[in-house]
Amino acid sequence: MKAKIIGTEDDIIGVQVIDPRGNIHLVEIDVENEDTEDLHAQESYPFDSSERTDEQERIMNQVAARARFEAHTQTEYEILRDGWVPRQLRRGIDALENMPVKEFDEAFREYYHALINPAKAKEEYGITEGEVEFPGEPQIVLIMKGFCINEQNEVVNVLPDLYLYYSNDYVDETYTTGHAASCSTDTTQITPMIPPFKEPPADFVYPEDFRGFLIHNIICQIRDVYRNMGEKPPSQYDIDGFGKPKGNFDRDEYLPWSN
Repeated sequence: MKAKIIGTEDDIIGVQVIDPRGNIHLVEIDVENEDTEDLHAQESYPFDSSERTDEQERIMNQVAARARFEAHTQTEYEILRDGWVPRQLRRGIDALENMPVKEFDEAFREYYHALINPAKAKEEYGITEGEVEFPGEPQIVLIMKGFCINEQNEVVNVLPDLYLYYSNDYVDETYTTGHAASCSTDTTQITPMIPPFKEPPADFVYPEDFRGFLIHNIICQIRDVYRNMGEKPPSQYDIDGFGKPKGNFDRDEYLPWSN
């Protein structure tokens, strides 16, 4: 994708994006009202999303993501949410790398045990058959644990609860439980998001290897930020593994996921 800022007026940022097919898009972003949907003008694909092919819809969404990334990085406005800015995610990696082992252990031990023993986590969070929104045995599909870093790339707070996604093979929807806490406005939130372990390697050593596992996930999230806007990730981030659970890309194209 090629993108450039073409103007800012009355708190509206105009971004021109050229998609991989060479088609021109104009996206207008209202930086004063976050609830306002971006205006997306183009003449190459059907106006109604229901009339587009899956590939056309994906390109449209990638263009929109690319436009917001351009506005975030090339203006003084904060357009993107925490977790969708590669530079911020890179800072999260630095923070984890520099965290003393004892502090890391105390902060992330609960997360580790939930990932290696999802059956116990299901009991603790009430994700049991008969208590969830659908029939059948529920399964945890993703567990998230956020932490907050300051401008010096130091972990200053680890959010106290886990946030879990659950479903089963017979329902299309994914449900959530847990406490979706957030960091204070003067810090940046970084959120590892990992499926339960199928089985940790026999030589897996906690906490050292788990620190590396969280860093690997964040690297894969950076990769998926680029894929989400239709771009090839920089080579240092273009690795196998689970990153973002969803985005404007087909995760099946990047199997097998390392776990």
